[in-house]
Amino acid sequence: MAVPSLFLLGFHFIFVLGGLTGVMLAVLPFDWQAHDSYFVVAHLHYVLVGGLVFPLFAALYYWAPLYNGHRLSERIGRWGCGLMFGGFNLAFFPLHIVGLAGMPRRVYTYAEGLDWTLWNALSTAGAYVFATGVLLCLADLVRTLVRPRREHGDPWKADSLEWLPQGDYGVRSIPQVASREPLWEQPALPAEVAAGRHWLPGTVFGGRETLVTSPVRAHVTHLLRLPGDGWAPFVAAAGTAGFFLLLTVAWIVPAFIAGGISLGAMLSWLWGSDRPPPRDMAAICAGVSVPATASGRASHSWWAMVILLAVDSTVFASFGFAHIHVSMALDVCPPPGARLPEGGLWAAALLGLASALMAWAVHSMKHARQRALRLAVVLALASALGAMALDWGMHLQAGLSPRANAWSATVAALLAWQCFHGLVLLVMGSYVLARSWTGKLRQDARATLDNTALMWHGAVAQSLIGMALVRWLPSWMGT
Repeated sequence: MAVPSLFLLGFHFIFVLGGLTGVMLAVLPFDWQAHDSYFVVAHLHYVLVGGLVFPLFAALYYWAPLYNGHRLSERIGRWGCGLMFGGFNLAFFPLHIVGLAGMPRRVYTYAEGLDWTLWNALSTAGAYVFATGVLLCLADLVRTLVRPRREHGDPWKADSLEWLPQGDYGVRSIPQVASREPLWEQPALPAEVAAGRHWLPGTVFGGRETLVTSPVRAHVTHLLRLPGDGWAPFVAAAGTAGFFLLLTVAWIVPAFIAGGISLGAMLSWLWGSDRPPPRDMAAICAGVSVPATASGRASHSWWAMVILLAVDSTVFASFGFAHIHVSMALDVCPPPGARLPEGGLWAAALLGLASALMAWAVHSMKHARQRALRLAVVLALASALGAMALDWGMHLQAGLSPRANAWSATVAALLAWQCFHGLVLLVMGSYVLARSWTGKLRQDARATLDNTALMWHGAVAQSLIGMALVRWLPSWMGT
């Protein structure tokens, strides 16, 4: 049995044992006894190390040949896997016992005579054994990575496409496959791909490209031009990480500076992505041409926005559920000291107008009326932001105080989510206007507008539902 399989067997054993102890902790009477003890520490490590570390080392040993063509040592890998497996269980299995014996977690010392010493000594020895196995595998990895590069071939006689010959650009041509085991069913496939005998044997327009297919039959629908190298995505990633990490230590101003840098880098990166192709059709094989672009439901970015809206709606649904739950738990809704805002029809009408205006902008794009498009986007922005400001103002007039009670806090959460989307629409709408004013928004480069329209309608729908929940839920409940 090869080393990757050994690591995966270790993963199954350790992870299943961690799952079983999790079931034990889910039983309330048992959890009363084991809570905050070293039994919980053992459970967590069996789940985390078994679920992450052992599969990670299996992946390292399996896919290492893709880096420079050399496999890691089977002999060293077996020793490393054995030391890691044995050391891990020696380190953490005794913690189950010492936890049941009463040792609490988060302590570094304890009194004598509690019968904990032997188990902790075994755990310490196991930790050293486990660390030895890890260091042995890492040394093997370093030893292999410094060896001269060569073609990796298919060292495992595997059936999947990652073992096709490839360079920094990926495969020479995109293979046509007809089974789940293409390298077994088509032994000549690697040579054919390397010779460029399949789809897209070379770049059509001089950049990174790939093919988009139908979801079920995998029929080629169009060519997709991919972004190239640049600093913008790196800066965007670093800014995003900085934003969230700085928030964890309550450095608010630096966090928002990092977030602003990230947003600017994203917009800079996107600016060059939605561009018209040099030609309407792209030759992807001898005698075969496909459209060089796609829009609407045929575009991958349109479906990416649909998925984003699904995730976004899930977050909104959690806020809505919290409001419904709190409202139903009250004897009187709204509770004493809070009251519902008056009206709301004007705000709802402005939201509906904002959605209609964005639909008008999309219609104007189809007829190449850029001035009408810009006017529609500006009016849609004014309507959406005006509706949100009007709704917020009515709540303030009603005396909304989020710290007074849970009901008011859930209302404030819904309003904050609405205002966040107002900022998102402001950025997206301004970006659409900038693309239009610079002549980059065209019928053959319109993903910016189509995706913005989707987000627009989704944000409007969430705002309307949120307004209805706050204003009409008490009457629906008869309170």
